[in-house]
Amino acid sequence: MTQIIALHGDFATPTMLQRDMGDLSELVDIFFDARKWLRFDAAMGRLTSLVHSLSEPPIVIGYSRGGSAIARLSELVELRAAVVYESPVIDSEGVGGIFPVLQIWNDCGAKIKRPGQARVAEEIWSASHPVTALQGVGRHMRVRPIGHGWDVGLNEQIRNWLAMPPEC
Repeated sequence: MTQIIALHGDFATPTMLQRDMGDLSELVDIFFDARKWLRFDAAMGRLTSLVHSLSEPPIVIGYSRGGSAIARLSELVELRAAVVYESPVIDSEGVGGIFPVLQIWNDCGAKIKRPGQARVAEEIWSASHPVTALQGVGRHMRVRPIGHGWDVGLNEQIRNWLAMPPEC
């Protein structure tokens, strides 16, 4: 069975992402601890080893830096599908593989604050992957409690997409 790995954002923790995802977190098999992405290359090495240890390519969910890490990861290993939420592509030159992508931006989030990075991410993913787009409500980060700006109102749509991602 395909495993689902979730990657948190900068300066966050797996526990924060699990909390912020709400009921969608029950689908996740592994909340990868990138140790706040403070040592990006070391975290990517551990993540790549984890994916290599799996019996089949995983589905990967990434928020912010976690989604950017998926771009780099896609150049190194095979993936089944990816959800990139509020995620620029800043840690790689592009993306690899051929798999479906669900790309989500919040209405008051990173796409508004950094439109150039968002446009580049959209172009990079859509150039070689089938992309489904969703728009969430809210900002990039929550303040109280501090965490990811995950719009749990999208969880049913995300769950449905994960159950039947488009074929490549």
